[in-house]
Amino acid sequence: MRFKIISLMLLFFISQQRLNGQNNNIYVEFLGLGLLGSVNHEIMLVPDKAYIRASLGYLKYTEKDTFDIDYGTDNFISEQTLTITPISLGANYLIGNKLKIEMGGGTTYWMTSYEGESTSIGFIDNENIEFKASGNYFNFYSTIGLRYQSPKGGINFRVGLSPIYLNIEGIKETLNLPYLSLGVLF
Repeated sequence: MRFKIISLMLLFFISQQRLNGQNNNIYVEFLGLGLLGSVNHEIMLVPDKAYIRASLGYLKYTEKDTFDIDYGTDNFISEQTLTITPISLGANYLIGNKLKIEMGGGTTYWMTSYEGESTSIGFIDNENIEFKASGNYFNFYSTIGLRYQSPKGGINFRVGLSPIYLNIEGIKETLNLPYLSLGVLF
């Protein structure tokens, strides 16, 4: 499923590039919509004003715990891994000449996986429990920030804030993530 979604996104953006010969902006982003980091592609719709955006991020967090219960007779070892692959689609609007105010928004699709194992090492026997869960979630985001970008192209730099409006199994929260990115406009 992930491969199909990524392949469709790439085909869409390649076909858009050949239609009008738009300017492209490719950049890497630290934090932001990709949670830990992301690779982004923008296609200019209105010269130096409006872009459509697609990004692919990745986050993998593993935690391992060992704790003692019953003063040395029972030990528990637990390992859990959370993986989130966010795919985002949206639009950005820019105001300014070289130093621009950037505003935007869109949707981000999270493919999640949560796996773990817990082992009880007791006096007589060992028990092992494994668990696995996954889910896919649509969330919305907005973006506000500053972008340095020459109208002639070349290196660009972005900094700002991307609030992600989470809607995961009844949990409605806002995750405010700063972002810092470096890219090239061609």
